[in-house]
Amino acid sequence: MRKKKHPEHVNHERWLVSYADFITLLFAFFVVMFAVSQVDSKKMGRFTEAFSKAVGIDVFPMHGESILSGGKTPDETPSASSQGMSAVLEDLLSALTKLAENNDALQGLQVIKMRQELVLRLPEGVFFDSGDARVKEATSRMFKVLTPELTKRNLEVRIEGHTDNRPILSGRFRSNWELSTARAGSVMAVILAEGMPPERLSIAGYAEYRPIADNTTDDGRRQNRRVDIVVTAIAEKDQKE
Repeated sequence: MRKKKHPEHVNHERWLVSYADFITLLFAFFVVMFAVSQVDSKKMGRFTEAFSKAVGIDVFPMHGESILSGGKTPDETPSASSQGMSAVLEDLLSALTKLAENNDALQGLQVIKMRQELVLRLPEGVFFDSGDARVKEATSRMFKVLTPELTKRNLEVRIEGHTDNRPILSGRFRSNWELSTARAGSVMAVILAEGMPPERLSIAGYAEYRPIADNTTDDGRRQNRRVDIVVTAIAEKDQKE
């Protein structure tokens, strides 16, 4: 006589295994985040710079070195990432440095070396009124000197507008997105008027979301309110096409 087979007991608590694994991973994540927050920033900087040299990639992009404004800009450190910069950018950098020595029109412009880029930085206070996107006369004079140097070289120019994190109070713009994009567009219009080919230009507005300094201080917010002109060399294959 066969024994009667008892039905298998269904385990309704299997989900506890997955839940326990999830909690363990979550705990590990917070431990790692806490450990990272305690890292010595100088040691981390030395490590990332050494790593960048070894593999040729910027782990954490550094802001570079200010060339025309007389030394380093606040919170920015010289970087080895500018090594290997293309000959055309080196030539532009040399030309701008010489021009700045004898021409007051470039006063206030910062030139920052990056990997395969030059960033020409325009602080808000020099070139725009607060909450406004109309370019001041000083900026127009600057681009009469600057644009020919950009035009005669095989370069692409991206104009980036940035703001601090304070809400816009102007009735003309609904948000910092609109203000940052409008300022980039205003600078582009000036460069176009000075003869830059439009196919080599582009603009972007980043509002407050790509700060270079702490937005909790007046000085930090002042640095974040800026227009960056990012200059890159056109690759040879692109020139042939």
